[in-house]
Amino acid sequence: MIRGDKIYIDFGDSRELLKKVETGTVALVVTSPPYNIGKPYGKYTDKIELDDWKHLIKDITAEVFRVLKDDGSFFLNLSPIPYGAQKEILPLPFIGYEIMKNAGFHLRNMITWTFNNMQNCTNRLSGRYENIIWGVKNLDDYVFNLDAVRVPYITKNDKRLVGGKGRNPTDVWYFNRVNNMTKQSLGLTHPTIYPLEMIERIVRMSSNEDDYVLDPFLGSGTTAVAALRLNRRAIGFELDQNYEVEIIKRLRSEAAQLMFNF
Repeated sequence: MIRGDKIYIDFGDSRELLKKVETGTVALVVTSPPYNIGKPYGKYTDKIELDDWKHLIKDITAEVFRVLKDDGSFFLNLSPIPYGAQKEILPLPFIGYEIMKNAGFHLRNMITWTFNNMQNCTNRLSGRYENIIWGVKNLDDYVFNLDAVRVPYITKNDKRLVGGKGRNPTDVWYFNRVNNMTKQSLGLTHPTIYPLEMIERIVRMSSNEDDYVLDPFLGSGTTAVAALRLNRRAIGFELDQNYEVEIIKRLRSEAAQLMFNF
């Protein structure tokens, strides 16, 4: 367990650990579960029956809905994956949306996250995107800090834009994936690591300072790092305690201005 003034991280099955979180206390949940494609996560077997995977996501989503505040948001990152012996493409984001809708969430955006650094295919078009499904509990009342995530205008030297705050970042985002060379240089072993800048955008956009931000599939700790760097409170759950050292290392190196009592 990792515990500090603004952080609480525990290790075990997040379906059980989420039950310890008080109802209606979390402002933002952002996570990316295993995609069921055989990644070497360690303790977790990333190749189970599709129905079992759906039940896992359903259980997590139901708990997420419960712990979120009425104006809270859930960002669920999923990707199309090759499935079955013939590797037909299975659109996990569509399955995720259906699960979220059935749990009571309303779709605010289906964000497309694009990137370049991936393998090239020879028998189909190479995949260069994943989706981040943004669901809210109440379409009339949710946190959306647009000014905190505006990006520079595309048009230059337009007098009409002088003094403007920047433009809406839209629902198509470009952030490079964290590749193996970067992981090695940072001494990280987790097979899938979020781009920190992308998670910081979500945290800025859909939470406020001192809010609780939760990730039930914490992995190497990116969501917790982003939350602490932006003066939020972090809650994280990770099945494999072997990643504890990695998480602590990241917290100390990437959120160094904060003091922890481990």
